[in-house]
Amino acid sequence: MSSDNKYLVSSHIQLAWNSGEYDKLKQTLSKNFFYKTTFTDEILNADQYIGLIALLRDSIPDLSVRVELIMAEGDAVMTKVRFSGRVEKSIYGIPVSDKEITFSAMSIWEIERNKIANTDTLIDMTGVSRQVGAEISPQIPLNIRSDDFLKEKGLKNFN
Repeated sequence: MSSDNKYLVSSHIQLAWNSGEYDKLKQTLSKNFFYKTTFTDEILNADQYIGLIALLRDSIPDLSVRVELIMAEGDAVMTKVRFSGRVEKSIYGIPVSDKEITFSAMSIWEIERNKIANTDTLIDMTGVSRQVGAEISPQIPLNIRSDDFLKEKGLKNFN
């Protein structure tokens, strides 16, 4: 069971962050999926989560996420990942730069019936700030919640 859950999470990371295969990504999420992160005080549903990924991939087109550690026990999976890429569109106060930034994140993933039920992610925002020499403002833009944003990014609303 734990190895199946680790495979599910690893596949999800590849589909979401490295490939941007949102239709396939959606298949890994439970119907009531939610996402919490240090980027916002809000809890995001599946569509908002996919919108966040699309926004980050749009701002950092060469975004790469490498799993450095993955552990599982029962229906819980923990990952430590390393994000890297060059910011081509300013996001969260991170300026455009040809310099690659890298930062780590740790997530706890809860699995229910072979689907990801929720994810809680802590991001090293201090490390990002140090690299870019600017204070970052980790708030999710309101527009990722809209159908217009999803259409603009070539995505569909998955509800």
